[in-house]
Amino acid sequence: MQKKTLRKFAIFASILALCVILLGAWTRLSDAGLGCPDWPGCYGHFTVPQDADYIKQAEVEYNQVFEADKAWPEMIHRHFAKAIGLVIIILFVGAWRGRRKDPSIPVLLPSILLPLVIFQGLLGMWTVTLKVHPFVVMLHLLGGFSILSLLFLYILQLRPKIVSLSQVVAKKFKKLAMVSFVLVILQIALGGWTAANYAATACTELPFCNDGWTQNVDFKGGYDLWQKGFEFDEFKALEQEKFEADLAKAQGEPFINYEGGVLSHEQKVAIHVSHRIGAYIVFLVVGLLAFLMIREKDSVLIRHFGRALALVLIGQMLLGFSNIIFALPLYVAVAHNGGGVILLLTLIAVNFLVNWQFRQAKQVGGKHG
Repeated sequence: MQKKTLRKFAIFASILALCVILLGAWTRLSDAGLGCPDWPGCYGHFTVPQDADYIKQAEVEYNQVFEADKAWPEMIHRHFAKAIGLVIIILFVGAWRGRRKDPSIPVLLPSILLPLVIFQGLLGMWTVTLKVHPFVVMLHLLGGFSILSLLFLYILQLRPKIVSLSQVVAKKFKKLAMVSFVLVILQIALGGWTAANYAATACTELPFCNDGWTQNVDFKGGYDLWQKGFEFDEFKALEQEKFEADLAKAQGEPFINYEGGVLSHEQKVAIHVSHRIGAYIVFLVVGLLAFLMIREKDSVLIRHFGRALALVLIGQMLLGFSNIIFALPLYVAVAHNGGGVILLLTLIAVNFLVNWQFRQAKQVGGKHG
């Protein structure tokens, strides 16, 4: 397969990956993560069941009330995810076959993407079988971001022109661009942990949280990744109906349904405040990078990237504030996830421009511009 064809497949896979991330956000934020209690089907069907008699029987078998408005988003999300897996397999095979005729075709990223998308599928299964355990949900979200990021980087690797910036200009931004990239990854992880623990509405005031939050915060409990530091009997007493079906099946340690979150308000506040503080740090550091890029006199390209980065950063902050002010409306919350994706991809492009493309140029014998 030629580079041009590989690039088209990578672009198509990237579009699918973006759709899956947004569909996943929609599913998670609308509490539809367990809309289908089994995996990979839905109540034993390849798609959402329609027959009323079958649905009644399935509800008894799976100990869950069927809700079509939750089952459909979950299954649509899964089908899109399967499509990504298929396209990545094509990319992997095409890259290695194409390399026989063209040694310049990069194969490292497709070779990473294949096992990554398989592991992502397993995380999707565990998300259901472990009843949306927060740690699994966060890893699943990060896996989606990682797949899209690697696909986008592969698109950049396959573009016709390899070098378009002098090393003299690039050197000015290399360190700050990398620091910004790492900070955004950490902030996305914090956002994933916030969403997975249903902590997005734990604070309803700006700039940090509600009055007196410093006296009502539990960081240790908020970052217990396995969440075994609570007494199940307390939750059994508070939410008997929620856990009744799981208790009937449980053997030994009770199997907990994490939908809706099981952490205390103090623990959720700790998670939310961490995400807020992270957002302010990202805004300052990435904002500084964008400001310096906009002021760069020796490169029009850098100035364009700086303006784009500033626009995306400001838009993401406004979406974050809107989530607080308007009490997490679904469309704004999904857009906030999308904003995080765009910010990450923009920083990948900036880092490719000032850091990674020169290493690639050396590998293929290109000349620096």
